[in-house]
Amino acid sequence: MKPKVTTLIVMVILLAIAGCDKQEQVLPQNHSPNELVHFGMGENWLATYSVFKVNDSLFDSIYIQFIGEWKDTKVGPIEYELEGAEHRASSSYPQELQGVGSFQVSSKFNADLFSLEPNADGIYKLTIKSNVDTEVLTLIEISNSK
Repeated sequence: MKPKVTTLIVMVILLAIAGCDKQEQVLPQNHSPNELVHFGMGENWLATYSVFKVNDSLFDSIYIQFIGEWKDTKVGPIEYELEGAEHRASSSYPQELQGVGSFQVSSKFNADLFSLEPNADGIYKLTIKSNVDTEVLTLIEISNSK
């Protein structure tokens, strides 16, 4: 009888240790994840530019949305250029709008090679050229990553 009880106790201990191996991450209320989010809106366009640090990677995304009147005019394709401090991104060729008149592009970088630090004034300029117009949006930082 004693070997069965000892075996049962060892199994319960092993199960408790193995079962507690994976813990769910709980962030404190004052924790601010590594993120930068910028937003801007003009007469015909709105856009966001976001950067998130996850482990050793940076993920950035540009989202552009047409908010003007569709009328009978074909709005796209569009070309864009994002500028801020030492950061610059642009379309290599005209991009078609998708769904409800939007375009999104994202990329991944090694966080050791690129910085998450915002530019000095926290502002990006996004130029959007389309069949409708050319509009320059000022994207301001709406996140607080400090």
